[in-house]
Amino acid sequence: MQKKPEWLFYRCPACQASVSISHEFIGKRVDCPNCELPFLPKIPEAMALMGDQMPASADYAVRRPTDDEGLLREIHPAMFRQHPFVFIGLCILAVAIGVVGLMFLGTGGYSVSMPCFILLACILGYFGYWWLEVLSTTLRITSKRTTLRKGIIAKSTTEVQHDDVRNIQIQQGMWQRVLGVGDLAVSSAGQSDLEIRVKGIANPDEVADFIRTMQ
Repeated sequence: MQKKPEWLFYRCPACQASVSISHEFIGKRVDCPNCELPFLPKIPEAMALMGDQMPASADYAVRRPTDDEGLLREIHPAMFRQHPFVFIGLCILAVAIGVVGLMFLGTGGYSVSMPCFILLACILGYFGYWWLEVLSTTLRITSKRTTLRKGIIAKSTTEVQHDDVRNIQIQQGMWQRVLGVGDLAVSSAGQSDLEIRVKGIANPDEVADFIRTMQ
């Protein structure tokens, strides 16, 4: 049985450029990457280039359909790399307090061990809250928009359409550059303020470039 081709070649009816289209987009309206006019690649109505007509490579490639919105990337802030010294300091403090608490517990010093265990529980609780906060902060990039969702209990959502993106800003301190994290902000043409702000994401330059390719 012949393997189903991942890409099919079509001729744009407007500009006659050859365009490679993923089989999952066949039957869905797409924009020609050359003339930017929409057309509908259908089988058998649309004539795919086959056999001797198949070029070695297409002039352009369709990366996404016009009407369908698909999730392309989902990003959470980094936990350790965002605040490495706080993370390491709390880990050392938790281990030290746990060791002291166990030492005094073995000798019957409950007046010392109990406060140590309470403080250890507070540190672990802070780690748990920090972890939930990271998980509940999500930057979602789809084929049409960038969305930021935040909040553990009360949630807020902010989105910017790719077509409306006016400004993308990246801020990195010295240690952030060393650790490969940074703060990303996005604004639209209709707003003077930065609508999306997310701190401590990994590879912010790469994320910004990816959003620009969606414009």
